[in-house]
Amino acid sequence: MKKFLLMLITVFAAAALASAQSLATMADGSNPMSFNIDANSLIVKLKGNATTGYTWKYTIDNESVIKFYSDKYDANNNGGRPMMGAGGEQTFVFEPNKSGKTKITFEYARQWEGGESAGKRFLKIKVDGKGKVNAKEVKK
Repeated sequence: MKKFLLMLITVFAAAALASAQSLATMADGSNPMSFNIDANSLIVKLKGNATTGYTWKYTIDNESVIKFYSDKYDANNNGGRPMMGAGGEQTFVFEPNKSGKTKITFEYARQWEGGESAGKRFLKIKVDGKGKVNAKEVKK
């Protein structure tokens, strides 16, 4: 039993350490953010690990241009079974509201711990007069 508990603590400590690193890039060198536009909706996917207490939150500079629609977290699984301590992907969906420009900031933080941040990502958004959304990842 002690061996199992020690292994469990080790897994959680390693996951927490990996999640707390800067998210400029993931450990494998990949970008934690991907996004696409599907039928005028902006779909943003961000890698993370909710088991560490870190989750993605967003802020929109000008909510009159684009509005939040939904948010969902999917844990990675092994053959359909969730893996303890494994990461996952958080998916945000936004819809255009009116033409204009704005920025969405995504922050990976422990909300319950005063917002200890492990990284930020930024998207510049433009909505044209026909409701078409354009997005570009920027440094700040």
